[in-house]
Parts: sequence; structure tokens; C-alpha cells
Amino acid sequence: MAWMRDADGAVQKPRILFAYLGEDDPAKSTMLKLKRFGLAEKTGMKKISQTLSLTPFADIFVTPADGAIILERGISVIDGSWAKIEGIRNLRLRFPRKLPLLVPANPVNFGKPGKLSSVEAIAAALYICGFRSSSTLVLSKFNWGIQFLKVNREPLDEYSSCSSQEDMMKAESLFF
Repeated sequence: MAWMRDADGAVQKPRILFAYLGEDDPAKSTMLKLKRFGLAEKTGMKKISQTLSLTPFADIFVTPADGAIILERGISVIDGSWAKIEGIRNLRLRFPRKLPLLVPANPVNFGKPGKLSSVEAIAAALYICGFRSSSTLVLSKFNWGIQFLKVNREPLDEYSSCSSQEDMMKAESLFF
């Protein structure tokens, strides 16, 4: 799934995990669909808390430097409803990260900046951290997935070049 290689040339495969809260229609869960394709693992909150965890409540943006955490520990999301998002505000996470603003392409929140589906969030973080083929692969399982990359190509490329939190805030302000 990944395209990064270590010093010995071995392929590095980012591990994608998710906790499923069952707050929405399971047939529409992007992470359950990734699980069916063998691209993500459903797990509990304890395991999620030890990975790079995407949450809108984090104080720190994901940056390319986080690729090392993703390779070592994996990347995760909590798959729940935006209507019930406050329920995860106080979770204790070891590596919480937020995404800079992007525009969703999913049919539920199309065009509403920041309201990404779980798979869009995972794909965006993977892209920013240098796992572009992995990002494309997970999005390719959805008929609207590649559109997410097309709509957000410029901001994603800009975010991928940031080396600090300040750079990320400046880059975000260029687009939103």
C-alpha cells in the first residue's frame, strides 16, 4: 500500500486503524468499507490512543514530520457522526493531530470545509506525510474519492511542504 522505503530498500506500509462508534449507518461508513478491502483495521480506543490520532480537537497540525510516527505506530481516526463529535473532545491521545482545512468531496458533506469523512481525513494526512500512493489507494475505493484529491491538490501540496506549525497556519490562510 505504501511507497516509502527504508534505508535497506524495504517497503514501508502505514498501518491504518479506526475505532467504530456505530453512530451512523454502517453501510455508509468509509472505514468499514476500507476494512472490507483489507486496508484498515477496526480496533479499540486503547490502541487508537497510541497511534497518530486524527481529531479536530487537537492543538497540533499534522505535518510531514509526522510520517515517522505513522510508520512506527500507525494512523487512526474515530469513525463517528459529526453530529455527535463533542463526545470525543476529552479523549486522551498520545499523538493527537488536526488537519488543516480541506474541502470534502464525499456526498454527505460535499463542499463544507473541514467536515471530512474518515477516509478523507486519513487520505489527507497520508498525503501530507508523504504517503501519496497510500492516499490515492484508500480514496480509490470510493466513486468520489479521487475527486477529493483533485479539489484539494493545491492545498495538499502546500501543506506537504510545511516544516512547522507556523508554516501550516500560513499555508492554510492562503486557501481559507
